[in-house]
Amino acid sequence: MTLGVILGSASTALGNTLVTLVAFLLLFALLKRVAWKPLMNMLDQREQTINADIDKAETARISAERQLAEVEQQLREARNKANETLTRAQAEGNELQKSIVNEAKEDARRIRKQAEKEVDLERKKAFAKLRSEISEMSISIAESIIGKELNAEDQDRLIEEFIKGLDD
Repeated sequence: MTLGVILGSASTALGNTLVTLVAFLLLFALLKRVAWKPLMNMLDQREQTINADIDKAETARISAERQLAEVEQQLREARNKANETLTRAQAEGNELQKSIVNEAKEDARRIRKQAEKEVDLERKKAFAKLRSEISEMSISIAESIIGKELNAEDQDRLIEEFIKGLDD
């Protein structure tokens, strides 16, 4: 191989490399002028969209946390209200139970008192009837002993004496 061929082939390779480099630089300059700004704008727009989505997600997270706190607060309030209602119902039940027991005791006391009154009344009636029968028997006995009829004054005196004798 000769030097000329080597140099020729080296210069061809160098020439090709230079042509390729110049073509690349021209293409790069053309792409930079034509495509770089739209590409960068698209990337900036994408970055803004992603940032906006992140902001929306953060806002949604904060809103969800706030709503969760509100729901938990409402749940606590509902539980407290239910506990208060249950406590109040138990207290009312206890009061009702006491009232019923007291009313039943009062009814029993009233019935017992009424029964005592009725027993006392019946005893008085029986005593009055017995007194009447005793006085009739006394008069009958006295008439048979004396053999005559007594006047009202004598009857009363004899009855009183007989009753006094029974009491002793």
